[in-house]
Order: sequence, then structure tokens, then C-alpha cells
Amino acid sequence: MKKSLMTIILTVVFCLSLVFGTVYAANDAEDAACTLNTLGLFNGVGLNSDDSPDFDLERAPTRAEAVAMLVRLIGKEAEALEGTWTTPFNDVPDWAEPYVGYAYSYQLTFGIDETAFGSNRVVSATEFLTFVLRALGYSSGVDFDWNRAWLLSDELRVTDGRFNSATRTFLRGDVAAVSLDALSATLKGSDMTLCTLLIRAGVFTEAAARAAGLGAAISSREAVRPPVETRTPGASEFERAAFILINNERVRNGLNPLLWDAEAAAVARAHSRDMERRGFFSHINPDGNSPGDRMRTGGVTFRYCAENIARGHRTAENVVSAWMASTTGHRHTILSDSAVYMGVGFYDYYWTVDITG
Repeated sequence: MKKSLMTIILTVVFCLSLVFGTVYAANDAEDAACTLNTLGLFNGVGLNSDDSPDFDLERAPTRAEAVAMLVRLIGKEAEALEGTWTTPFNDVPDWAEPYVGYAYSYQLTFGIDETAFGSNRVVSATEFLTFVLRALGYSSGVDFDWNRAWLLSDELRVTDGRFNSATRTFLRGDVAAVSLDALSATLKGSDMTLCTLLIRAGVFTEAAARAAGLGAAISSREAVRPPVETRTPGASEFERAAFILINNERVRNGLNPLLWDAEAAAVARAHSRDMERRGFFSHINPDGNSPGDRMRTGGVTFRYCAENIARGHRTAENVVSAWMASTTGHRHTILSDSAVYMGVGFYDYYWTVDITG
């Protein structure tokens, strides 16, 4: 009888924790936060009396805080803080603008309506899981339903069945635990983990990941490849996004990322502008010049060159997805073994990518 009563009590306590509090044990959440903190992926809100980070794990984060934690998790905090971003939202505090701007530009998050992000609204479990799944390359409405994001996150083992429609509270401790498990998840269409992508991007070293106990999260075949280059001097927001997305596609397919070529980008940008202004859409311009002709004139030296063009696509994600789905050579251009450098040119929704080797 005592055993049965104890079982009932423990079951009730567990169920209440699902509804009213963190679904992860305090020790698990603290360990996750500490591990992420050593890798630079999770910050505290201050210091405890012993000078250790105060992670404030029993507080529910706002949507603005959750997006900041997501951007930090995927190793893009520096890029977010350095960038200039534009969003339609009028309720984002100054400190959060770089994070929300970055996430919105890369379609990791959207607003609660056309002009409001809902910055001060407490984030729900399914909202944060949606953020994470998008960061792994999955699209809400295509790969999963955002209001039931836990179904895919469970399948990917980012979560373990603890979240459902009855979950009412999602705390910073839950963010830490989910974020740690996300490092072991593979990117969509790839056998490479998020942890490996961050190693390649130079966010932390393979040695640091192993020291943090993440050896099993490293895709050994991919870890030795060079970091993904994200510096794009002179590039617009659209051009930078397309450059990074194309390199991500190469990485997922076991290829080295390409280096940014500012001269090739200038040639590509000029071609996009020329197509819009003279009203044509072709690799060969009305003067009869080919991509190779334009690159030579623009001072680009190469042994191999190729070009992708597109028009009308409103986001970098859409245009890169269209190229990757193409059966007319665009995918081959992006995944060429001969490619070393890339320049992206965007003008009024005309897109040109010039790739050389």
C-alpha cells in the first residue's frame, strides 16, 4: 500500500512539473548550462556570491531572450552584433535588435503579427523548439507544424518526449537542456551534427568539445574540414545570406566551403543590375558577353568559372533552395568540386552567383 501511494505521489509530482515548471531536473539543467557556457554558447545573467555564473534557470525567458540564446547557441552572436539588420517590428528593445534582426533575416523567427515581435511575451516550449529546428535546416509548415514542434524534436532526439500540448511553462533551464541536446542533432539532409558545424565555423575547437563531454556529438568525417567562412566584406544582407546558405549546402554534401571573392561579387552584382535595368534574363548579356568575359573584364582570374542566376525570389533561402532543387545545372554549380571562390550579386530581386576555381 505504501509503495502504491508513493508511486501515485511521484506520478502526480512529475505531471505537475510538466505543466507548471521545468521538465528537466535542476541538476541536469545546471550541468547543461555549465557545459554550454564553457563553449561560449550560454550566458548567465550575472554572478553568484562565489563568482560562478548565475544562469537564472528557474525563470521563464521572453521571446527576445530566447532568440538571443538561440543566436548564441548557433555561434552567430558576433555576426549578429556586427551586422546591420532591418525588421518590421516596433517592440524590440535596443539590446535585442541585433539578435532578432539576425534571426529574422535568416528566417529563424517571425513576429506575432506584421509589426510586433512579442519581445516581452514569455516564450513557449513549441516556439523555442521551432527556433532550434529552423536552425537545423527544417522548415515549419513543410517539415513540421510549429505548434507541435516537439514531434520532430523528439524524432531528432533534441527532446525526449517531455514536451507536449499540456506543457505550460518553459524555463531557462529547459532552454539549456534542449540546447545541449541540439548539438548532437544532425542538420537536415546531412549526417553532420550542429556541434561539428560549430567546430568547422571556428566557434570552438574539437578539443574543447571533447573536453566538455561532446565527443559523441562530433561527426568525425566532417570535423577535419576547414571552417566555414562567413566574412563577406562589401556584401549586402541578401548577398551575405546567400553566401552562407550555399556554403552550408556544400558542407552538407561533404565539400569544402567557398571563400568570398569581392571582385567576383562586384561582377555578379553588376550583372544583376544590368538584367533588371535592360530587361533581360540570361547568362549572356545583350552585348554578347558571357560570365567568363565579364569576370575577366572585372579583374577576376580563374581556371574554372560557373554562374547561377535567378529573379523574383524574395529571400536568400528561397533562391538557394530553388537552385538546389534544379535539374538544369544550378545544383551542380553549387556543388562543383572545381570551385574555390564565390561572389554573390543581388539587385532588386535579381540574383547572380559567380563561382571560380
